[in-house]
Amino acid sequence: MSSVMLYQGIVLSGGTSMFPGFTTRLEKDIKELYCTHVLKGRRDGLKIFKPIIEDPPRRKHIVFEGGTVLAGLIKDRPIWVTREEYAENGVRCVEKLKGKKLW
Repeated sequence: MSSVMLYQGIVLSGGTSMFPGFTTRLEKDIKELYCTHVLKGRRDGLKIFKPIIEDPPRRKHIVFEGGTVLAGLIKDRPIWVTREEYAENGVRCVEKLKGKKLW
């Protein structure tokens, strides 16, 4: 995998990514770092370098939404410990999770 491919799959999520101008500033900073570390200062290489930054409109809550999807997928395979179990048994309650498969 080339280093360029890493810059073509950036997806922003979380509330701090909602600041005005955040996406533009991130793209500018990535280009500068790429020029410095990969192109060794040769700015002419930036003409073909275009990072792809996805900034979905609902990114403020996208992490929560992903967690709810995951919870729905594994609801029949509990892989968590309740607060009560932890309070009663401490770290030993994690033993029940050994060997459980997520999918």
